[in-house]
Amino acid sequence: MPVDPEQTQVRMVPGGDGVIYSVRSDGGLLWYRHRDWTNGTFDWANGGNGVLIDDHGWNAFRTVLAAADGQLFGLHGDGTLRWFRYTADRETGGGQWHPRSGSVIGAGFDRYPRIFGGWDGVLYAIDPDGRLFWYRYLAGDGSAGVGAWANGGAGARISDGNWKPIIGYAADPRGVIYGVQRGAVLLWWRYLAGDGTNGPGAWANNGNAVRIGTGWQREQTREWFSNDNGVFYAVFVDRDAPARNNRDHELYWFRLTNWLDPAGGARWVDENGRRVGTGWTLERSAALQGYPSARSVAQGDKVSFPVSTNFPDYTATVRRMTGPGLGGPVVWGPRTLPGRFQFLPRGYRATGCGWQPDFTVDVPSTWRSGFYVTTLTGPAGLRHHIPFVVRPGKPSAPMAFLLPLLTHNAYDYWGGHNQYSWDEGPWTRQLTLLRPSALVTIDPPGRIDDHYFSDLLLLRWLERHRVPYDCYQDADLHTSGDWLRHYRAVMLGPHPEYWSETMRTRILDFMARGGRVICVGGNSFYERVNFTEDRTAVIHRARDGARALFREEGLPEYQVLGTWWDDRTYMTFAPYRVVNDHPFLAGTGLRVGDVFGADGHNMGASGWETDAAPPDLPGVRVIARGTQGEGGADMAVVDRGGSGGWAFTVSSLTYAGVLDTDAAASRILLNAVNAATGR
Repeated sequence: MPVDPEQTQVRMVPGGDGVIYSVRSDGGLLWYRHRDWTNGTFDWANGGNGVLIDDHGWNAFRTVLAAADGQLFGLHGDGTLRWFRYTADRETGGGQWHPRSGSVIGAGFDRYPRIFGGWDGVLYAIDPDGRLFWYRYLAGDGSAGVGAWANGGAGARISDGNWKPIIGYAADPRGVIYGVQRGAVLLWWRYLAGDGTNGPGAWANNGNAVRIGTGWQREQTREWFSNDNGVFYAVFVDRDAPARNNRDHELYWFRLTNWLDPAGGARWVDENGRRVGTGWTLERSAALQGYPSARSVAQGDKVSFPVSTNFPDYTATVRRMTGPGLGGPVVWGPRTLPGRFQFLPRGYRATGCGWQPDFTVDVPSTWRSGFYVTTLTGPAGLRHHIPFVVRPGKPSAPMAFLLPLLTHNAYDYWGGHNQYSWDEGPWTRQLTLLRPSALVTIDPPGRIDDHYFSDLLLLRWLERHRVPYDCYQDADLHTSGDWLRHYRAVMLGPHPEYWSETMRTRILDFMARGGRVICVGGNSFYERVNFTEDRTAVIHRARDGARALFREEGLPEYQVLGTWWDDRTYMTFAPYRVVNDHPFLAGTGLRVGDVFGADGHNMGASGWETDAAPPDLPGVRVIARGTQGEGGADMAVVDRGGSGGWAFTVSSLTYAGVLDTDAAASRILLNAVNAATGR
């Protein structure tokens, strides 16, 4: 089957003693061994050429883990866990598979959004609430009977600490766990008990994380993993000028020499790493992926879906999303379609994938306006989600809800790069809208999320409270602003950071005519972007490569919502405290000094990135303030002219995450919506 040189692998799996398994996008499994894995020189078995040890099926796994004795664990999307064992010659890679390879040794693991580990048969699992569970496969022979698993196969909860800020994990033997926290920080833990128990002495450093490095964020690395005794490998993105379209394929080696206890300070052999290989291109979704021909389609129109896959067929289903999970109503499909592989053209990050459509969906006028997802399903529950919006053919609700497409696109790291991936320099960053997305999380991810999952949390709240709305992508506002005249209110999603100047002006004009804006997010109206002439790509940093911040162009964020970004609160999370009485507090029971919004899916309601009202800004009334101490989100109302226009903002990325768990936070938003729409 074909393999795109831009996306040769879907993952890399460490096997100890320098062994790296490469899961190819065509389903093959290759064996490599970095012979000088302890020192980081360019010394590989077979001259660095991979040995094909299995030729199909490995791209159908949601994840693959390995132990140092040749055991491999393949986890399917439906939660089925399969066992394999490959005994290899350490110099040639030649060997044989255990006769029970492929045996099912477990099920039900789909309840965990994240699973990592493999060493000594230990699997770590993060549940949707961010709690850490421990499993250990004892049999080591593919059997699944009594005694095959520790603890009878039940997961042991070994940490109630909140692991949600961690976006990536890896493990080493002897209980060592690594995690990358939002903000590019590499952290270390060590589980000492090693038997599924918890309590005093179970964790080194009392369970507190130790900071051991920086620069490991997804904007810089396509893949990273540990491979025994403090050795790390990473495939970095190419940070040269975007126009050069260089591949992300260089493999770097790192070693933490005090990997068993770095609490006194991490000791790295070479903090900059050592390049030990090339040609390691990777994309998680390379075996099954697609995108819509348009991110926003009107009722009565149609939308096409280009798809690229190595599978002979797949199933496509379209749902209108009413919240997290796949419980929304199915409006099209499921339909089984033939698969085909499509290569990426040069310059695809800027100008689009250029794939041919594989199927087209007619959007009848009977489909309700809303957020829709086309789900592609491959073998054993492997899924890829494609988001789009159905906007109304004719506005009918009192409120328009704008999904923050421009923010999602700016942070989308599919293809290895988003607007933060390249080094600073005098160059523009152009990101196409005609590509798959790596940010579409439908089920609870067990980590904080400021993109589509947070949008879904807000949509679930709207549906539960039967708030009528028409749905748009924010970029629809750049195409035309005439439809705004039909609405009393506009609601903005959790992260409305990027705007064209045209879009910003149209929001201000809307309020000047008496319109109301409700922002259930933070870091709002922060950076200006432009569009290409055909509006299929977004242009960042068009002026000499510098970020075009509205505040630096004499158009500060507070001119729209009465608040602007406050950098003192990044990656902090806290509840709000009421500072002034206001009608929006009606029915909450809250009084000045009371606290609300302590915890939710994204932790405290005031958090991650927050906005604050400048002192003494006319027309702004702060209702509540985040309790971070320095800074904290300012929940505020600001009047906009004498025509009755106003804006209400919660000023926080994490507020949507508490709407299901905090009645007061929910009632405040409902009061604001009712006031804005006249319900």
